[in-house]
Amino acid sequence: MVYYSTLFISLVLTLATIPPLTKLAVHLHLLDEPDKRKTHSIPVPRCGGLAMALGALTPTAYWFIDDRFILSFLCAASIIVLFGIADDFLGLSPKWKLVGQISASLIVVVWGGVRIENLGALMPAGVLLPVWVATPLTLLTLVGVTNAVNLVDGLDGLAGGVSLLNICFVGYLAVIVGNVAVAVTCLAIAGAIFAFLRFNTHPASIFMGDSGSQFLGFAAIVFALVVSQQSDAISPLVPLLLFGLPVLDTLTVMTTRFLSGRSPFSPDRSHFHHKLLEVGLGHAEAVVAIYILQSFLVVLAYFLRYQSAWLIVLVYACFVAALLSFFYFARKFKGNQDRWQPIERLKLWCAEVRGKRQLLAVLFPFFTYYFYVLALPWVVFVSPPSVIGAYASICVACCFLLLVWLNPRLAERLLRVLFFLVIPLVIFSGDPAWLGVAGKDGDTVLNVGFVLLFFCSILVSFFSTRQKGIWSTPLDFLVLLLLLCLPNIAGISFHHQRLGIIGLKCLVLIVCFEVLLSERRGKCQGLVLAMVGALVVYGVRGFV
Repeated sequence: MVYYSTLFISLVLTLATIPPLTKLAVHLHLLDEPDKRKTHSIPVPRCGGLAMALGALTPTAYWFIDDRFILSFLCAASIIVLFGIADDFLGLSPKWKLVGQISASLIVVVWGGVRIENLGALMPAGVLLPVWVATPLTLLTLVGVTNAVNLVDGLDGLAGGVSLLNICFVGYLAVIVGNVAVAVTCLAIAGAIFAFLRFNTHPASIFMGDSGSQFLGFAAIVFALVVSQQSDAISPLVPLLLFGLPVLDTLTVMTTRFLSGRSPFSPDRSHFHHKLLEVGLGHAEAVVAIYILQSFLVVLAYFLRYQSAWLIVLVYACFVAALLSFFYFARKFKGNQDRWQPIERLKLWCAEVRGKRQLLAVLFPFFTYYFYVLALPWVVFVSPPSVIGAYASICVACCFLLLVWLNPRLAERLLRVLFFLVIPLVIFSGDPAWLGVAGKDGDTVLNVGFVLLFFCSILVSFFSTRQKGIWSTPLDFLVLLLLLCLPNIAGISFHHQRLGIIGLKCLVLIVCFEVLLSERRGKCQGLVLAMVGALVVYGVRGFV
């Protein structure tokens, strides 16, 4: 229950705090102004970091306030966020930002006991680093990775998606080694990132700012060090793979600036994501390309988590050589535009199909009824309500019918709130009953059905002609990746795996529900009737 409630609280709390923080940032004119180095063209509020911190740290503090390590992390993360907010809105010098990062790192090192003492096969068997070496090495690693993730935050959804992949894998490692506190905290951070990415995918309506990127980078590297140093089985070099991409990006950029006679800290457009834009990729395409690279490193970390540290170093060196070679040749042949013609033809064909709406005319009704078929039967598997609950359910159904006649716009808003609150409870409580009825084979079929439903939502969003609403975004790639990977991850208990699958089912239904509302353009009578029918069925079950 602690996993489900943590994920639910972090999601809801982040989603609830983003709108008022956005309005406050606009009112106080605390905005990220566009310039030649940035990709956005209008001022954007930088309040996402505070919202994510509130959403992630609140349930963590509630469950583990008595845990010494978690308490040290909460204090350190608060310092990171406060200095980040000051930098976002006041523009701190690099010296003061470094003071905040070192202060936070000292707290988790001295108070929380986080140290890099074991280097695996890189050291003689059984030999650990002395404290006078381990402490500065840990501080350098924490500060370095925190800044590396901060510098990656150059495109909409980029830092959030990369951090989400890392946090999810670190949470998996925490489950493997039996560190419940770290696993739950990672789940809370993942829920906050998911909620934030709802507003941060291109074109973003909010940015996370330095407060968010530094918080995510600091949290991910702290927990990665804890789980990799805690277990003798897991290689201590796993964090090298997880954070190898942002660290390589940062080192490459700083080296290039130094060789050109500029300060390593001077801003420019020489990061990996900028280079992808230069070779012809679009904004979302560049983000997905970075996601794919990071996913590849996470997969490598999964398969090499029990292997020798020397093997991990060798594999990472090959990855570095391949990636730098790609960027070298891509820049060398950047002027050859013929290689992009197939991509341009595909884009033109998609635009033509989108304009005719023929495919959407068939796809959207199928998607709608498919959504009903997967979502509504869950009412049958939920435990029957009490008599009072049955009356309440039927009364709510009647109120919705009246409201859709009197004020359809208000009915749509309340429908969204009710669906977001009810669907996680329904899926969570109905999943054991469904598993008992359907068995393993039936459950596998249902999981595949949810993957197909999500894929249909991507197609509907991609071929839609609407100007507002949910479009196919890099966030869809992340959700689809987790949907495909989670049921096949080895090494975690059936209980934890079920919780992860339940959470993804809830997320799929919520995203698909948003797609339905957006595509219907305010005409939500069908969805209201479906919800009313489900409430009536649930209420009647209380009297049977």
